Amino acid sequence: MKKFIYIASLCMLTGLTACANEIETTTIKIENQNIKIDKQSQTENYLTIRTDGKEKIDLTWLKEKALYQFAAIADEQEYVIFLFAPDEQNRLSNENSTDGNKGDQLYTGHYTMFLAEKDAPFAYKQEVMEGLGELTFNASSTQVYPINIGGETVLTMINSSSKPYFYGIDSGEIKNIPMNEQILPIIGKEIKAINQKFIQSVHLYGEKEWMFTTWKFDKESMTFIKHDETVVKGNEGENWFNLWNEKKEYFFPFQNLELSSDVIDKAKQGIPLGSPYPIGTNIANIKKSDSKFLEEGTTYVMYPDITYYFDDATGIVNAVSIPGERMKTNLENIKKLFGEPAEEVNGKDGKRVIYQADKYRVELMINPDESVESIYLRKK
Repeated sequence: MKKFIYIASLCMLTGLTACANEIETTTIKIENQNIKIDKQSQTENYLTIRTDGKEKIDLTWLKEKALYQFAAIADEQEYVIFLFAPDEQNRLSNENSTDGNKGDQLYTGHYTMFLAEKDAPFAYKQEVMEGLGELTFNASSTQVYPINIGGETVLTMINSSSKPYFYGIDSGEIKNIPMNEQILPIIGKEIKAINQKFIQSVHLYGEKEWMFTTWKFDKESMTFIKHDETVVKGNEGENWFNLWNEKKEYFFPFQNLELSSDVIDKAKQGIPLGSPYPIGTNIANIKKSDSKFLEEGTTYVMYPDITYYFDDATGIVNAVSIPGERMKTNLENIKKLFGEPAEEVNGKDGKRVIYQADKYRVELMINPDESVESIYLRKK
Protein backbone atom coordinates (compact mmCIF):
# COMPACT_ATOMS: atom_id res chain seq x y z
CA MET A 1 0.00 0.00 0.00
CA LYS A 2 1.28 3.44 -0.87
CA LYS A 3 1.88 5.81 2.03
CA PHE A 4 2.49 9.53 1.83
CA ILE A 5 4.86 11.21 4.27
CA TYR A 6 5.43 14.93 4.07
CA ILE A 7 7.78 17.27 5.90
CA ALA A 8 6.73 20.88 6.57
CA SER A 9 10.15 22.47 6.88
CA LEU A 10 10.98 25.34 9.19
CA CYS A 11 13.22 26.78 6.51
CA MET A 12 10.37 27.30 4.05
CA LEU A 13 10.23 31.10 4.24
CA THR A 14 8.54 31.98 0.97
CA GLY A 15 5.67 29.58 1.44
CA LEU A 16 4.80 29.68 -2.28
CA THR A 17 4.23 25.95 -2.41
CA ALA A 18 3.89 23.00 -0.07
CA CYS A 19 7.24 21.46 0.78
CA ALA A 20 6.67 17.75 0.40
CA ASN A 21 8.61 14.52 0.28
CA GLU A 22 6.73 11.45 -0.84
CA ILE A 23 7.94 8.06 0.36
CA GLU A 24 6.49 4.81 -0.88
CA THR A 25 6.45 1.81 1.39
CA THR A 26 4.77 -1.56 1.20
CA THR A 27 2.81 -3.00 4.09
CA ILE A 28 0.51 -5.97 4.53
CA LYS A 29 -2.91 -5.36 6.05
CA ILE A 30 -4.17 -8.15 8.29
CA GLU A 31 -7.89 -8.56 7.81
CA ASN A 32 -10.13 -8.39 10.91
CA GLN A 33 -7.18 -7.54 13.12
CA ASN A 34 -8.39 -5.96 16.35
CA ILE A 35 -6.32 -2.97 17.40
CA LYS A 36 -7.02 -1.67 20.84
CA ILE A 37 -7.77 2.05 21.00
CA ASP A 38 -7.86 3.23 24.59
CA LYS A 39 -9.46 6.26 26.10
CA GLN A 40 -6.89 8.69 27.43
CA SER A 41 -6.26 8.13 31.09
CA GLN A 42 -6.96 11.09 33.28
CA THR A 43 -3.59 10.59 34.94
CA GLU A 44 -1.59 11.25 31.77
CA ASN A 45 -0.75 14.85 31.06
CA TYR A 46 0.79 16.26 27.86
CA LEU A 47 1.64 19.92 27.65
CA THR A 48 1.07 20.55 23.94
CA ILE A 49 -1.83 18.24 23.00
CA ARG A 50 -5.33 18.10 24.42
CA THR A 51 -5.82 14.50 25.44
CA ASP A 52 -8.87 14.63 27.73
CA GLY A 53 -11.60 12.37 26.43
CA LYS A 54 -9.73 11.60 23.20
CA GLU A 55 -8.98 8.13 21.93
CA LYS A 56 -5.31 7.29 21.64
CA ILE A 57 -3.55 4.86 19.36
CA ASP A 58 -0.07 3.40 19.30
CA LEU A 59 2.15 5.53 17.08
CA THR A 60 4.24 2.67 15.72
CA TRP A 61 1.14 0.91 14.43
CA LEU A 62 -0.38 4.13 13.07
CA LYS A 63 2.75 4.99 11.09
CA GLU A 64 2.34 1.75 9.18
CA LYS A 65 -1.40 2.09 8.58
CA ALA A 66 -2.04 5.80 7.95
CA LEU A 67 -2.51 6.90 4.36
CA TYR A 68 -0.85 10.27 4.98
CA GLN A 69 1.43 11.64 7.67
CA PHE A 70 2.85 15.14 7.96
CA ALA A 71 5.34 16.89 10.17
CA ALA A 72 3.72 20.10 11.41
CA ILE A 73 4.53 23.18 13.50
CA ALA A 74 2.27 25.31 15.67
CA ASP A 75 3.38 27.88 18.24
CA GLU A 76 6.97 26.63 17.78
CA GLN A 77 5.95 23.11 18.85
CA GLU A 78 6.59 20.12 16.57
CA TYR A 79 3.81 17.65 15.81
CA VAL A 80 2.89 14.84 13.44
CA ILE A 81 -0.53 14.66 11.79
CA PHE A 82 -1.90 11.35 10.49
CA LEU A 83 -4.83 10.66 8.16
CA PHE A 84 -6.26 7.19 8.73
CA ALA A 85 -9.44 5.23 7.92
CA PRO A 86 -10.14 1.93 9.71
CA ASP A 87 -12.35 0.86 6.79
CA GLU A 88 -9.94 1.92 4.04
CA GLN A 89 -10.25 0.10 0.72
CA ASN A 90 -7.95 0.51 -2.27
CA ARG A 91 -8.67 -0.21 -5.90
CA LEU A 92 -7.71 0.73 -9.44
CA SER A 93 -10.08 3.12 -11.17
CA ASN A 94 -11.76 1.38 -14.11
CA GLU A 95 -12.85 4.61 -15.81
CA ASN A 96 -12.17 8.33 -15.98
CA SER A 97 -14.14 10.17 -13.30
CA THR A 98 -13.90 13.03 -10.80
CA ASP A 99 -11.85 10.68 -8.62
CA GLY A 100 -9.17 10.27 -11.27
CA ASN A 101 -8.23 8.68 -14.56
CA LYS A 102 -8.62 5.08 -15.55
CA GLY A 103 -5.91 2.98 -13.91
CA ASP A 104 -5.27 5.37 -11.00
CA GLN A 105 -4.84 3.88 -7.53
CA LEU A 106 -7.72 5.06 -5.32
CA TYR A 107 -8.12 4.86 -1.54
CA THR A 108 -11.61 5.15 -0.06
CA GLY A 109 -12.86 5.19 3.53
CA HIS A 110 -14.14 7.21 6.47
CA TYR A 111 -10.96 9.09 7.30
CA THR A 112 -10.07 10.85 10.50
CA MET A 113 -7.05 12.76 11.76
CA PHE A 114 -4.75 11.83 14.61
CA LEU A 115 -2.35 14.25 16.28
CA ALA A 116 0.91 13.38 18.04
CA GLU A 117 3.78 15.27 19.52
CA LYS A 118 7.04 14.63 17.74
CA ASP A 119 8.64 11.40 19.08
CA ALA A 120 5.67 10.69 21.39
CA PRO A 121 4.45 7.07 21.79
CA PHE A 122 0.78 7.82 21.09
CA ALA A 123 -1.41 9.83 18.72
CA TYR A 124 -4.83 11.21 19.68
CA LYS A 125 -7.95 11.10 17.58
CA GLN A 126 -9.33 14.44 16.39
CA GLU A 127 -13.01 15.09 15.76
CA VAL A 128 -12.45 17.72 13.08
CA MET A 129 -13.35 15.49 10.09
CA GLU A 130 -16.52 14.03 11.56
CA GLY A 131 -19.46 14.53 9.24
CA LEU A 132 -17.45 14.52 6.00
CA GLY A 133 -18.54 10.97 5.22
CA GLU A 134 -16.64 8.66 2.91
CA LEU A 135 -13.70 10.23 1.10
CA THR A 136 -11.60 9.09 -1.86
CA PHE A 137 -7.94 9.95 -2.40
CA ASN A 138 -5.97 9.41 -5.59
CA ALA A 139 -2.36 8.22 -5.28
CA SER A 140 -1.54 10.08 -8.53
CA SER A 141 -2.83 13.44 -7.25
CA THR A 142 -1.65 15.64 -4.40
CA GLN A 143 -4.91 16.11 -2.52
CA VAL A 144 -3.55 16.58 1.00
CA TYR A 145 -0.49 18.70 1.73
CA PRO A 146 0.88 21.21 4.25
CA ILE A 147 1.52 24.85 3.49
CA ASN A 148 3.46 27.28 5.64
CA ILE A 149 1.75 30.47 6.82
CA GLY A 150 3.73 32.68 9.18
CA GLY A 151 5.77 29.77 10.50
CA GLU A 152 2.62 27.73 11.19
CA THR A 153 1.50 24.61 9.32
CA VAL A 154 -1.87 24.74 7.60
CA LEU A 155 -3.01 21.38 6.28
CA THR A 156 -4.86 21.59 2.97
CA MET A 157 -7.22 18.84 1.80
CA ILE A 158 -8.90 18.87 -1.62
CA ASN A 159 -11.75 16.41 -2.09
CA SER A 160 -12.63 14.72 -5.37
CA SER A 161 -15.07 17.56 -6.16
CA SER A 162 -12.20 20.09 -5.91
CA LYS A 163 -13.57 21.59 -2.70
CA PRO A 164 -10.74 22.69 -0.38
CA TYR A 165 -10.66 22.23 3.39
CA PHE A 166 -8.09 23.80 5.71
CA TYR A 167 -6.93 22.63 9.13
CA GLY A 168 -4.57 24.02 11.75
CA ILE A 169 -3.35 23.16 15.23
CA ASP A 170 -4.74 25.44 17.92
CA SER A 171 -4.69 24.96 21.69
CA GLY A 172 -3.40 21.43 21.35
CA GLU A 173 -5.89 20.06 18.84
CA ILE A 174 -6.60 20.13 15.12
CA LYS A 175 -9.33 22.57 14.14
CA ASN A 176 -11.04 23.50 10.92
CA ILE A 177 -9.94 26.84 9.47
CA PRO A 178 -13.06 28.43 7.95
CA MET A 179 -13.29 31.05 5.20
CA ASN A 180 -15.18 34.25 5.92
CA GLU A 181 -16.84 33.84 2.50
CA GLN A 182 -17.71 30.76 0.52
CA ILE A 183 -14.87 29.40 -1.61
CA LEU A 184 -15.72 27.97 -5.01
CA PRO A 185 -14.33 24.64 -6.25
CA ILE A 186 -10.77 25.22 -7.41
CA ILE A 187 -9.10 24.39 -10.70
CA GLY A 188 -6.63 21.56 -10.19
CA LYS A 189 -5.49 20.60 -6.70
CA GLU A 190 -3.19 23.46 -5.75
CA ILE A 191 -3.50 26.26 -3.23
CA LYS A 192 -0.48 28.57 -3.08
CA ALA A 193 0.92 30.27 0.00
CA ILE A 194 2.25 33.80 -0.55
CA ASN A 195 4.59 35.88 1.60
CA GLN A 196 3.78 33.98 4.81
CA LYS A 197 0.41 35.78 5.11
CA PHE A 198 -1.81 34.82 2.19
CA ILE A 199 -3.06 31.89 0.15
CA GLN A 200 -4.30 32.06 -3.42
CA SER A 201 -6.82 29.88 -5.25
CA VAL A 202 -7.96 29.78 -8.88
CA HIS A 203 -11.50 29.09 -10.06
CA LEU A 204 -13.11 28.78 -13.47
CA TYR A 205 -15.96 31.27 -13.33
CA GLY A 206 -18.35 30.78 -16.22
CA GLU A 207 -17.18 29.17 -19.45
CA LYS A 208 -13.88 31.00 -19.81
CA GLU A 209 -13.44 33.43 -16.94
CA TRP A 210 -10.56 32.74 -14.55
CA MET A 211 -11.01 34.00 -11.01
CA PHE A 212 -7.87 34.50 -8.88
CA THR A 213 -8.83 34.82 -5.21
CA THR A 214 -6.41 35.81 -2.47
CA TRP A 215 -7.15 35.06 1.20
CA LYS A 216 -5.40 36.46 4.27
CA PHE A 217 -4.86 34.24 7.30
CA ASP A 218 -5.97 35.69 10.62
CA LYS A 219 -4.20 33.60 13.24
CA GLU A 220 -6.11 35.02 16.20
CA SER A 221 -9.50 33.95 14.83
CA MET A 222 -8.12 30.94 12.87
CA THR A 223 -9.92 32.19 9.74
CA PHE A 224 -9.05 32.88 6.11
CA ILE A 225 -10.46 36.26 5.11
CA LYS A 226 -11.03 37.15 1.48
CA HIS A 227 -8.54 39.88 0.65
CA ASP A 228 -8.75 40.31 -3.12
CA GLU A 229 -10.38 38.83 -6.20
CA THR A 230 -9.71 39.39 -9.90
CA VAL A 231 -11.48 37.87 -12.91
CA VAL A 232 -9.47 37.61 -16.14
CA LYS A 233 -11.42 36.61 -19.23
CA GLY A 234 -10.75 34.63 -22.36
CA ASN A 235 -7.32 33.69 -23.65
CA GLU A 236 -5.63 36.19 -21.34
CA GLY A 237 -7.14 34.46 -18.33
CA GLU A 238 -6.15 31.03 -19.60
CA ASN A 239 -2.59 32.24 -20.20
CA TRP A 240 -2.42 33.61 -16.67
CA PHE A 241 -3.65 30.32 -15.25
CA ASN A 242 -1.17 28.28 -17.29
CA LEU A 243 1.67 30.39 -15.96
CA TRP A 244 0.30 30.19 -12.40
CA ASN A 245 -0.07 26.43 -12.71
CA GLU A 246 3.27 25.68 -14.39
CA LYS A 247 5.63 27.73 -12.24
CA LYS A 248 5.67 27.07 -8.52
CA GLU A 249 7.06 30.54 -7.81
CA TYR A 250 4.26 32.29 -9.63
CA PHE A 251 1.20 33.92 -8.11
CA PHE A 252 -1.29 36.34 -9.55
CA PRO A 253 -0.60 39.92 -8.39
CA PHE A 254 -3.16 41.13 -5.90
CA GLN A 255 -4.05 44.39 -4.17
CA ASN A 256 -1.43 45.12 -1.53
CA LEU A 257 -0.54 48.78 -2.11
CA GLU A 258 -2.21 52.03 -1.15
CA LEU A 259 -1.54 55.05 -3.34
CA SER A 260 -0.71 58.30 -1.58
CA SER A 261 0.24 61.79 -2.65
CA ASP A 262 3.90 61.27 -1.70
CA VAL A 263 4.51 58.81 -4.56
CA ILE A 264 5.89 61.60 -6.75
CA ASP A 265 8.13 62.94 -3.96
CA LYS A 266 9.60 59.47 -3.44
CA ALA A 267 9.98 59.06 -7.20
CA LYS A 268 12.18 62.18 -7.22
CA GLN A 269 14.57 60.18 -5.00
CA GLY A 270 14.43 57.18 -7.31
CA ILE A 271 12.26 55.16 -4.88
CA PRO A 272 9.61 53.18 -6.79
CA LEU A 273 6.21 52.29 -5.44
CA GLY A 274 6.03 48.73 -4.14
CA SER A 275 9.76 47.94 -4.24
CA PRO A 276 12.42 47.88 -1.50
CA TYR A 277 15.13 48.64 -4.08
CA PRO A 278 15.66 52.14 -5.50
CA ILE A 279 16.66 52.98 -9.05
CA GLY A 280 20.45 52.56 -9.25
CA THR A 281 20.58 49.23 -7.41
CA ASN A 282 22.61 46.52 -9.12
CA ILE A 283 20.37 43.74 -10.40
CA ALA A 284 22.82 41.16 -9.04
CA ASN A 285 22.07 42.33 -5.49
CA ILE A 286 18.32 42.04 -6.07
CA LYS A 287 18.64 38.52 -7.49
CA LYS A 288 20.89 37.51 -4.60
CA SER A 289 18.34 38.77 -2.09
CA ASP A 290 15.38 37.18 -3.88
CA SER A 291 16.19 34.33 -6.26
CA LYS A 292 12.52 33.42 -6.88
CA PHE A 293 12.15 35.40 -10.09
CA LEU A 294 10.02 34.01 -12.90
CA GLU A 295 11.87 35.11 -15.97
CA GLU A 296 15.15 36.77 -16.86
CA GLY A 297 16.07 38.55 -20.08
CA THR A 298 19.10 40.49 -21.21
CA THR A 299 17.77 43.71 -19.68
CA TYR A 300 15.04 42.68 -17.23
CA VAL A 301 14.18 40.35 -14.35
CA MET A 302 10.49 39.61 -13.73
CA TYR A 303 8.97 38.65 -10.40
CA PRO A 304 5.26 37.87 -9.89
CA ASP A 305 4.45 41.39 -8.71
CA ILE A 306 7.31 43.56 -9.98
CA THR A 307 9.74 43.79 -12.91
CA TYR A 308 13.20 45.37 -12.83
CA TYR A 309 14.84 46.76 -15.99
CA PHE A 310 18.60 47.29 -16.04
CA ASP A 311 21.51 48.34 -18.22
CA ASP A 312 22.97 45.21 -19.78
CA ALA A 313 26.51 46.55 -19.56
CA THR A 314 26.53 47.64 -15.90
CA GLY A 315 23.59 45.74 -14.37
CA ILE A 316 22.29 48.98 -12.84
CA VAL A 317 18.50 49.16 -12.54
CA ASN A 318 17.10 52.08 -14.52
CA ALA A 319 13.36 51.33 -14.42
CA VAL A 320 10.82 49.43 -12.33
CA SER A 321 7.24 48.46 -13.17
CA ILE A 322 4.40 47.07 -11.05
CA PRO A 323 1.05 45.71 -12.29
CA GLY A 324 -2.12 47.64 -11.71
CA GLU A 325 -3.69 44.74 -9.82
CA ARG A 326 -1.56 45.75 -6.82
CA MET A 327 -3.46 49.05 -6.53
CA LYS A 328 -6.78 48.60 -8.35
CA THR A 329 -7.31 52.26 -9.03
CA ASN A 330 -8.22 54.43 -12.02
CA LEU A 331 -7.10 57.58 -13.78
CA GLU A 332 -9.60 59.78 -11.94
CA ASN A 333 -8.11 58.82 -8.57
CA ILE A 334 -4.58 59.23 -9.93
CA LYS A 335 -5.31 62.80 -10.94
CA LYS A 336 -6.87 63.55 -7.56
CA LEU A 337 -3.67 62.41 -5.85
CA PHE A 338 -0.98 63.59 -8.29
CA GLY A 339 -2.70 66.47 -10.09
CA GLU A 340 -2.75 66.93 -13.84
CA PRO A 341 -0.03 64.99 -15.70
CA ALA A 342 2.72 66.54 -17.80
CA GLU A 343 1.65 64.36 -20.75
CA GLU A 344 -1.36 62.26 -21.66
CA VAL A 345 -0.94 60.26 -24.87
CA ASN A 346 -3.86 58.34 -26.37
CA GLY A 347 -3.38 54.98 -28.07
CA LYS A 348 -5.55 52.24 -29.53
CA ASP A 349 -5.28 50.13 -26.33
CA GLY A 350 -5.70 52.99 -23.84
CA LYS A 351 -3.38 55.81 -22.96
CA ARG A 352 -0.01 56.63 -21.41
CA VAL A 353 0.06 59.22 -18.64
CA ILE A 354 3.37 60.79 -17.56
CA TYR A 355 4.34 62.73 -14.43
CA GLN A 356 7.76 64.36 -14.16
CA ALA A 357 9.84 63.72 -11.04
CA ASP A 358 13.16 65.61 -11.47
CA LYS A 359 15.66 63.04 -12.82
CA TYR A 360 12.88 60.49 -13.15
CA ARG A 361 9.42 60.15 -14.58
CA VAL A 362 6.37 58.18 -13.50
CA GLU A 363 4.52 56.56 -16.37
CA LEU A 364 1.08 54.99 -16.03
CA MET A 365 -0.40 52.68 -18.64
CA ILE A 366 -4.17 53.20 -18.62
CA ASN A 367 -6.70 50.68 -19.96
CA PRO A 368 -9.62 51.75 -22.18
CA ASP A 369 -11.91 51.67 -19.11
CA GLU A 370 -9.41 54.07 -17.44
CA SER A 371 -8.25 51.50 -14.87
CA VAL A 372 -4.50 51.46 -14.24
CA GLU A 373 -2.78 48.60 -16.07
CA SER A 374 0.74 49.27 -14.75
CA ILE A 375 3.00 51.94 -13.23
CA TYR A 376 6.61 52.55 -14.25
CA LEU A 377 9.33 54.59 -12.63
CA ARG A 378 12.10 55.38 -15.13
CA LYS A 379 15.34 57.30 -15.00
CA LYS A 380 15.45 59.96 -17.71
